[in-house]
Amino acid sequence: MSKIDYAEVMVEVERIINPRVEAEAILAEINRMVSQIATAIPSSAPEWDKIGAIQQYIYEPGYWNDGKAFSYDHDDPWGRNFNNRMLSNYLTDRRGNCITMPFLFIAIGQRMGLDVRPSTAPLHVFVRFTDANGDSHNLEATSGAGKARDQHYRNLYPITDLAVQNRVYLATLSQREAVAVIAVLILEHLIHDGRYYDAMAVADILLKNYPTYAYAMAKKGTAAYHLLKANFFDHYKTVEEVPEDKRPMLAYLQRINQHTFDTAEALGWQQWTPPGYARQN
Repeated sequence: MSKIDYAEVMVEVERIINPRVEAEAILAEINRMVSQIATAIPSSAPEWDKIGAIQQYIYEPGYWNDGKAFSYDHDDPWGRNFNNRMLSNYLTDRRGNCITMPFLFIAIGQRMGLDVRPSTAPLHVFVRFTDANGDSHNLEATSGAGKARDQHYRNLYPITDLAVQNRVYLATLSQREAVAVIAVLILEHLIHDGRYYDAMAVADILLKNYPTYAYAMAKKGTAAYHLLKANFFDHYKTVEEVPEDKRPMLAYLQRINQHTFDTAEALGWQQWTPPGYARQN
């Protein structure tokens, strides 16, 4: 984990979701971008100068990006279209959201020697940069990767003190925890495809690496609910109607559904639907 390359993790996650993705081409494009930025700033440059160079390269139009800067996709800011959560799509159309935009910044920044990792707010990912002095800073990738205080996110989202204390939100993540945040796309993909048992298994792997990842807990509980609905709620009005041999599975899924949401809430997580956002499972 100490040698993990986030760009490679992002590409591998996408390859798992879509085996036909051109993984080498994505990594080559990221390397090309890093090389172009490196021509304008030496490797010995101060960290914040490197941050500024990445900001300019991504968000300002110029010869380095053929006059087409990367921008926020106001038509799908939450990545409701699952394909829009893929880094390959962002590299192609240059319109991103709060998943793809921080991921690209992190992929480039790490390869330029910066300690940049994902961090989270409710239904939101941002960049957490830790400087050479050990101080951490939030960079909001959907807004030019400018600095943002923790209070900025607390003003926008329902973030409880308990959630912050338990590192559910606004945390400087370890390498393992950061990989879990990147890999949660696989969990979301499996739920999207109706592969609920697989989704619960992936959630367990993510939680092994990031034990207070309440979002993954909630997704596991959601997967269990879908199985309950498909196998029981849609067929039986009462527990008494459920055949005796099926009741252990009913009880098992009910325990998972209840336990995951109870645990997430005990950590300070809250169910939240943004204004104008029709919640999907």
